[in-house]
Amino acid sequence: MSEERLMRLPGDWTVRQVVLGAVLLALFVAVAAVVPVLIQPGTDPEPSAGEASPTLSAPPSSAAPTPSAEASPTPTATPAPKKSTPSFVVRPAVEPRPVKDPPHAMYKEFPSVCAQVRSAAKAPVAGLATDATGYDVFGTTDTKLAAPGKVPSGASSCLNPGDRSTYWVPQLTQAGEAIEPETFQVLYKGAVDDYTSVQAFPAGLRILAGGRGAAPSAAAESSVSFSCTDYDENALPPASTCRDGDRLIARIAAPGCWDGRHLDVSGHRSHLAWAASGQCPSSHPVAIPTLLVRVVYPIDAAQGVKVSGLKDAEYGFGAVAGWQPKVLRQLVGECINAGEHCGETGRPN
Repeated sequence: MSEERLMRLPGDWTVRQVVLGAVLLALFVAVAAVVPVLIQPGTDPEPSAGEASPTLSAPPSSAAPTPSAEASPTPTATPAPKKSTPSFVVRPAVEPRPVKDPPHAMYKEFPSVCAQVRSAAKAPVAGLATDATGYDVFGTTDTKLAAPGKVPSGASSCLNPGDRSTYWVPQLTQAGEAIEPETFQVLYKGAVDDYTSVQAFPAGLRILAGGRGAAPSAAAESSVSFSCTDYDENALPPASTCRDGDRLIARIAAPGCWDGRHLDVSGHRSHLAWAASGQCPSSHPVAIPTLLVRVVYPIDAAQGVKVSGLKDAEYGFGAVAGWQPKVLRQLVGECINAGEHCGETGRPN
């Protein structure tokens, strides 16, 4: 390189350094003026009129989110327990008939005679509270009770096919063996002075009498009794005196006054009551047939009459009415209301 070229380099380099320094200085000044505006806190621009303010949302965080405090639901108030109400109610209620003073009538009754259809470990309707290990069931062949107010659809073991009621009594045993009843009869009878006021009850009515579930006064009215055949019913001997060849007879009565509304109640008893002084009480003003039950059992007197269930408090009777309405109304009208004694055919004797 020539000496002249070497001498010009320092000058050119100096000029270039000056120009480059000026450019860098201008750039630095420009940046210094802009950065403070960008990083100045609290200077978010105001939105222009008519522009909705943005909704701020928290930025996502890697930390576990804190659950939002939701309002605890207002606990539902527990309703006050309702009073126990009967399941079966007649609407409208049956009204009592006006009381009259009809001429005296000796009988005013009709029977229903039925064969046993089965033995059951449990009563169709609980409530007798006996120590029986089983129950003898008569009447309808249906094993399930019909809906309230409905007549059972099955056949009947009763002589009158219109009676599809379910009847039952505690099973009696002798020497550990069940005694199968020979005869089962329910006598439907007017139990008030005005027998013309007696009305047919609807299908589904529950009836219980006797057993330890009965109140003392009701137990006395049910008058459970046991006797032997060939004796005057007005002078019945105790069952323990039955002779060989005799039959053991159990008798029990069910009340004949109804409240006119309930086919059943808790306990299956308080919707029915007994007549007093020939009239139904005001609490149960509807006179219905009272049921007089007579069950005849064969026994082996040679073994001694040690029959379980002979205590009054351990024997009872239950029924769920299942008459065809027209048939029962006719029998009540032609037999009880007419003051007649009707036979098993339902005709006055």
